Amino acid sequence: MFWLWLIVAIVLFGISTYCIGRFDLDGDPVGSLWLCFIGSLLWPLVLTAVVIGGPFVGLFWLGDRKREKLKEEESAKNK
Repeated sequence: MFWLWLIVAIVLFGISTYCIGRFDLDGDPVGSLWLCFIGSLLWPLVLTAVVIGGPFVGLFWLGDRKREKLKEEESAKNK
């Protein structure tokens, strides 16, 4: 089981460092690197949090987009 955890952690860290370099992220890249390192080591906890909280965050995001779209439509009608 340890080897599975280690292999997934290494793959996640490799992908995250690629993304840091590929996408020009604003801010301190060293801070992002540490965040990705810790996140890749704690990937089972992150996966659990995403599985539990993901649907709720997704529904909130969809509702927020709908509210913003309705606001834009109302402001376009009032002009």
